[in-house]
Amino acid sequence: MTTIRQVLDQKGWGSIVISGNRPLQRAAKFLADNRIGAAPVVDDNGKLVGMLSERDIMRFVGEFGTDISRRTAADLMTTIVASCAPNNTILDAMLLMTNRRCRHLPVFEDHALVGIVSIGDLVKARLEEAEFEVDSLRAYIAS
Repeated sequence: MTTIRQVLDQKGWGSIVISGNRPLQRAAKFLADNRIGAAPVVDDNGKLVGMLSERDIMRFVGEFGTDISRRTAADLMTTIVASCAPNNTILDAMLLMTNRRCRHLPVFEDHALVGIVSIGDLVKARLEEAEFEVDSLRAYIAS
């Protein structure tokens, strides 16, 4: 079974983070410029305090209109954040994402943020895993 460590080995370790006091307009541009759907939000000490996603921003705009000029990333971020560890399997992570209704998981090792995985990363890894299994079965049957 593929682990989160293997996904990060292929995707890359590390994570782009956003400061909680970053103005929301700049945070939204940051997500768009980096072509990411969410980013961990950190405090002044670099500690994870939440996640800010495109969904968080759109939910706010939908509820309160477009006046975001005085808002920060910390104002709109999700504060209860699901996370995983490198030794978790992709199926464990997918189940957690499904149950917690989130699309991005920060990855922690020894209490340090070491990466982030998206549902897209996990689906891709699972498809590769399934393709390998099918190829292996075909090779076994053919031999």
